[in-house]
Amino acid sequence: MEVNQYLFIKNNTGEIIEKRKWDGQNLIPLKFKTIDNYRFNKVKPINDEQFALFDLLQDETITVKQITGIWGGGKGYCALTYALDAIDKGEKGKSPYHKIVLVRNNVEVKDSVPLGALPQGANEKLLPYAMPAADLLGSSLELMRLIDDGKIELLHLGFARGRSFDNAIIIVDESENLTSEHVALLVSRVGKNSIIMFLGDTNQTDKVVFEKNSGLDRLNSRLFGNRLYGCVHLVKTERSETAALASLLY
Repeated sequence: MEVNQYLFIKNNTGEIIEKRKWDGQNLIPLKFKTIDNYRFNKVKPINDEQFALFDLLQDETITVKQITGIWGGGKGYCALTYALDAIDKGEKGKSPYHKIVLVRNNVEVKDSVPLGALPQGANEKLLPYAMPAADLLGSSLELMRLIDDGKIELLHLGFARGRSFDNAIIIVDESENLTSEHVALLVSRVGKNSIIMFLGDTNQTDKVVFEKNSGLDRLNSRLFGNRLYGCVHLVKTERSETAALASLLY
């Protein structure tokens, strides 16, 4: 096994009876802490893959986290819940993180979509792509308050060059629409006491260029086994029974 690789052990009936992670020397049991935050009460994993995801999110020695899988599997929900709780703790000195940087690929760099004119400012243009955070927070007003307070930054990928983020959690959503070059650019922005998360579903790639030059595939093939990298793939839709029907429509 490779470092930070997860192992699910099943019995003769196919039931998972042990969940472990290889740390380079031992197969250690997975562990997690229930997230207990005034914004969304208590949050904990509700399936085996999410159990591994919570272990990945809460392991601060892993600074590059790749979270892939089916729609409604909890990629964004779990990542944002963890990140919002972490910055709340950062205010009290219980976490190294001071802000969340939300990145989405709607950019004018090579092989991507132009953002266009910014008559109302970048935040107004990028706000629709940050609505998953608003859904979790309960309203777009709360999202804007956190933006105004400097706790959340909406980053246009075309403006990422030259930036350096310290004490930050960088969340890159819809990462299936990133090339290898995009992923390398974003990883190079990670500063001290910071982590980066790539969220995506390669089954929902929107342009041929991202199928031929997948940033997520390159991330896994080049960093798998590195002590700073970890990956979890979610396989079950938890959003609702209705949302799960979408798999029958492809």
